[in-house]
Amino acid sequence: MLLKLTISNYALIKEVTIDFSDGFTVITGETGAGKSIILGAINILIGGRASVKLLENKERKSIIEGVFRSNQKLNKLISDLDLDTSEDLILRREIKPNGSSRSFINDSPVKVDQLKIISPHIIELNGQHLINEMGKLDFNYHFIDGFLKDKQILNDYSKSYKSYKEYDKLYKELTQKSIVLKEKKDFLTFQLNELTAFSFDQINEKEVNDEYDLIANQELVNGHLEQFNFLYSSENGIESKLFELDDILSKLGVHIKGIQPFVNRINSVKIEIDDLFEEINKKFPVKPANPQRLKELDDLIGQINYLIKKFNVVDIDSLKSKRDSIQQEITQIENLDERINDCLNKRKYWKNKCHAHGNILFDSRKENFSSIENKVNKVLRTISMDHADFKLQIQKSENLSINGIDKLALLISVNRKKEYFPINKFSSGGELSRIALAMKSVASFSNSVPVLIFDEIDSGISGKVASEVGLLLKQIAKKIQVINITHLPQVAALGNVHFHVEKKNSDSGMESKLILLKHEERIQVLANMLGGDKTGSAARNNALELLN
Repeated sequence: MLLKLTISNYALIKEVTIDFSDGFTVITGETGAGKSIILGAINILIGGRASVKLLENKERKSIIEGVFRSNQKLNKLISDLDLDTSEDLILRREIKPNGSSRSFINDSPVKVDQLKIISPHIIELNGQHLINEMGKLDFNYHFIDGFLKDKQILNDYSKSYKSYKEYDKLYKELTQKSIVLKEKKDFLTFQLNELTAFSFDQINEKEVNDEYDLIANQELVNGHLEQFNFLYSSENGIESKLFELDDILSKLGVHIKGIQPFVNRINSVKIEIDDLFEEINKKFPVKPANPQRLKELDDLIGQINYLIKKFNVVDIDSLKSKRDSIQQEITQIENLDERINDCLNKRKYWKNKCHAHGNILFDSRKENFSSIENKVNKVLRTISMDHADFKLQIQKSENLSINGIDKLALLISVNRKKEYFPINKFSSGGELSRIALAMKSVASFSNSVPVLIFDEIDSGISGKVASEVGLLLKQIAKKIQVINITHLPQVAALGNVHFHVEKKNSDSGMESKLILLKHEERIQVLANMLGGDKTGSAARNNALELLN
């Protein structure tokens, strides 16, 4: 249950703390006094949109905090969110002047989405939008599924439907991609054929260019080699001069002692130079010009440069990478059909699962219809709608939806001819309010939401019917906490606790004040609701009679 609500710097409220009780709590006040501001604050507390426009004082932040009594189920849910648990559950929202907001669960910072996960398990707001929601699919299924004994079937269907939609979406994406890529495949295949037609895996681009440079300049190279050999082996060449040096040093050795080591070094130099010239001539012999090989190399280099330029790469290694990437892309395209078939099979599998779980869900829903109809109609008779007949209609559909494999309608008949119409097509606001309340009354005994809040659910009714509606709300409040914002004295008189909202002048302008009424104050407020500001003894007596 909701134990305490604190609101500060919000709309017309400077600061208010409300201590709630279990049972039936009513909140009254004149139009514009600020009753619905409280409901708006609660809506923000449980994950509704926060706006800086709602700040009463634009210079400081607004804080909205609610303290709820926790239970084992809630604590498990909170633990699953990796948050601390305690005896009480504390939710808090802070709205800063810069427009940002922060959310907390048990003083731990959380995202708004986490508040939205928690809130459906602790509180249900039924504002003036409830009448507009009636008859819509989400409303219909939320109402009916609250009576399911085994909620796991909902999870089973939801999981299957989610997987089905994922593979359905993927199948459509892959199919569309396949159409585009198959057109691209022809171009990629053409490119690959062009690259594979020219075998360059074993080609070393540098060696090819070096060989081309050598053969292209063969005559010049031959001239240098011949000059090189001439300098070494001609009559006055290096070889002859080294022999002369050796001979001179040998003759000096006769007269100069210790010169023999130098003679040996000269011989070593001569041997080294002989080896050098022999190795150079063997490795780089004089060759005749080879125009045929030159043409082959010229064609090869031309082909390499053509491909490099065409495929916008820098060298032959980049060409190899380009070829491999094209081959890989073609392989992926060819594998796309396999992926599509796999996706199609999985989509079919989950579609069959949806139908299997959907059939069980259909039967589970339908088996409760008679009981639900009887209970709603029984309640309708207690609020002066004994002429009405509430009816549920369900039929299977071939189309899958997030709600199942069925079409669900909530129907009402308000005449003796038993002509049924969807409840959202029903025009009488007062009767729609009573139908909605009857449904909420029946649902409250089957769902586990511990707090029900109504914002003028009793609009459009008066007199005897108003008293009947009040008694119904009081009956619901025996099982769960009910907080009702009302303008009807007949309903307000039946509350276990009565708060009254007033709008008063303050130093900074208008301000909404929430007052917990004592018995005498309550008589006066009810009298005012009955007879206006100028109330006489008749209105007070009537108010006292309502309270008694």
